[in-house]
Amino acid sequence: MGNMKNKTVLITGASGGIGSAIAKEFAFKSASIILHYNTQQKKAEELCDNLNGSGHCTVGGDLTSPQDIIKIVDFTSSIYGKIDILINNAGIFVKHPIEKFNFDEWQSAWKKSINTNLIGPANLTFRVAKEMIKAGGGKIINISSRGAFRGEPTAPAYGASKAGLNAMGQSLAVALAPKKIFIYTIAPGFVETALARPHLTGTRKKDIMNQSPLGRVAMPEEIAKTAAFLAENGTDFLTGCIIDVNGASYLRS
Repeated sequence: MGNMKNKTVLITGASGGIGSAIAKEFAFKSASIILHYNTQQKKAEELCDNLNGSGHCTVGGDLTSPQDIIKIVDFTSSIYGKIDILINNAGIFVKHPIEKFNFDEWQSAWKKSINTNLIGPANLTFRVAKEMIKAGGGKIINISSRGAFRGEPTAPAYGASKAGLNAMGQSLAVALAPKKIFIYTIAPGFVETALARPHLTGTRKKDIMNQSPLGRVAMPEEIAKTAAFLAENGTDFLTGCIIDVNGASYLRS
């Protein structure tokens, strides 16, 4: 059952649908999980208590705060001595249709989206990569979105932030390969989570389901299993990849 024993996995936004599924999958494989949360402390602690195995913990922090990022990494390193795998999962989706928003609202949506979805992961990756270099290697998995390629007409900052995350992952895959740090990106489409559920009811449900020839959206466990595969030994040569886990709802050229 366990092939990640003695591995430590830091998952951001771990109390959300995708984050919690990833935490459960890695815990099932006997890894030690560090569940990051921002505001959902109770949910993160409940998840932590119910994970398979032992040696898990929670850590709070705002990823848009460089000071909080330093505390998160220092806390994790002080307890476990290393971070083997980082999963940049935390993110937000802020609608800001250009025809309806005023200039102040527009700027606010862009700042919030970029800071949370791109600058936060970039800063956390920096701090964790420094630890991984000292430890002799590691793996970083970024949770992106098909929106980075297909566009997000009502949330352009989200699409742009995820495109930036993709580019960051590919750039650092080249920069960090000599240090035996391997970086992967997963690009889901709609996933059956609490955040997506409002979109998956009523008149829009059929249209969204039909975006994929499979006639459904992804389950969080499908994203989690992909992340677990990438974290396994033997996937080094996939570094720099972007894997579309979106049921062919958007095929990149």
